[in-house]
Amino acid sequence: MKKGLFLLFLIGLCFSKTLFAHEVNYQVKGAQGVCVSFFFAGGEPMDYAEIEVYAPGEKIPFQKARTDRNGIFCFMPDKKGVWKVIAKGETEHGLHGAEVEVKVKEDLSIEGFKKPLVATYTKVFIAFGIVGWLIGLAGIYLFLKEKKK
Repeated sequence: MKKGLFLLFLIGLCFSKTLFAHEVNYQVKGAQGVCVSFFFAGGEPMDYAEIEVYAPGEKIPFQKARTDRNGIFCFMPDKKGVWKVIAKGETEHGLHGAEVEVKVKEDLSIEGFKKPLVATYTKVFIAFGIVGWLIGLAGIYLFLKEKKK
């Protein structure tokens, strides 16, 4: 009788949820998400940069994480709207940051994202740079010409 109760106790213990309390389960899904690649001006990845993701209209972060060693961070939005991703990375020159706004559609796919000012108007910045160089060269030429007189 005692052996039967003990055996019953052992069987009950094996099926107890508390016995598996330290077990970790996982699933791997191939669902589409949002991935952002962060890098510094020279092309060097913002490896292990701090990340905060904010859902549309929220003030508390949806997620806090870090980029991987290649400066890439991915997340899975759970509603449509404009999501804000903030990255903060450090170099020998100090702390650098970027803020990306990603517009997510109803089906949770990416509709688009807001590019930084320089990326949006690259050609304009290049044109101003060239004009600036030409004005500078003309000024140097006129200065040297006037100095010879």
